[in-house]
Amino acid sequence: MSAPEPGADSSAEPRPLLVVHGVATRDRDAFVAEVEQLGDALGPGVRPIPCYWGDLTPDPAEFDRILPYLGWTDAGGDVEADDPSAGEALRAALARRDPAPLLAVIGDEWRRRTESSRHRLLAGLYRLVRTQYLRASVEFTGDLLRYQRDPGAVHERLWEVLIEEAPGHGLAGRPVDVLTHSLGGSIAVDAALSGHPRLHIRHLITCATQVPFFALLDAAPGRIAEPLALPPTVGAWTNLFVALDPWAYLAGPVFRLHDGSAPVDLEVHGDAGDNRVLTHSAHHYWSHPTSLAAMRRALGIVDPGPESSTP
Repeated sequence: MSAPEPGADSSAEPRPLLVVHGVATRDRDAFVAEVEQLGDALGPGVRPIPCYWGDLTPDPAEFDRILPYLGWTDAGGDVEADDPSAGEALRAALARRDPAPLLAVIGDEWRRRTESSRHRLLAGLYRLVRTQYLRASVEFTGDLLRYQRDPGAVHERLWEVLIEEAPGHGLAGRPVDVLTHSLGGSIAVDAALSGHPRLHIRHLITCATQVPFFALLDAAPGRIAEPLALPPTVGAWTNLFVALDPWAYLAGPVFRLHDGSAPVDLEVHGDAGDNRVLTHSAHHYWSHPTSLAAMRRALGIVDPGPESSTP
């Protein structure tokens, strides 16, 4: 039995939607909860299935022993031991990514502090910076390199989830819809192009994907003269991007589907009061009205909201 076409009877069984996360996702429960919220937002007609693979990558804590000056921060003690308010102010300043209050905390009555007090303050600052930024870098690059070294393990997880949650889907006779974030797009495309067996995708929805970037990296020296042709294992492709997302790329200029059409690139615009930049989180993409409307159209779900008329 083939997958139902868009506009099929709403009483039919909801179409499975395989959801694949990107890098630096370590909380399985949080990911599953977010996919459940996405399902509620999309409404009936689709059944999102979370595919969690974060447990296949190393625990970032394993890399602590190779981080510079870790022993110094441990030996220096915690800044709260000397000034509890300073430690809280450091965390608040880092959370806001605002250097002005951060420098104010460090410089506040600096001269009155003892040498050990200054040491604890700087040690606490280093620990907070390392935790927020260096650990995040380890998770991002570590997951990426680990996947590229052994993509088969993650592809196997895709099939394990499909066999358990949607048996028969993902094969030629019953292609499955797939929604991804970040590196999840590469995982899905790789599985469709060279997986064993190859994953058959009815409609691929990528959010903040690096697939076009990796395709150009893998190309021969010089520019690609013609777009890269995708096999029939990718039936349709909608690519959502935020212009200021540093890890989001356009798929249309690089790829062509088997029918000769290009993937559809759709910008997720910020709202009038939205001043966030460099937004890359899955939550931002999966909760935005433009994204949800595009997903409903791709999945053949009737969208009752105002976005349903968006071209």
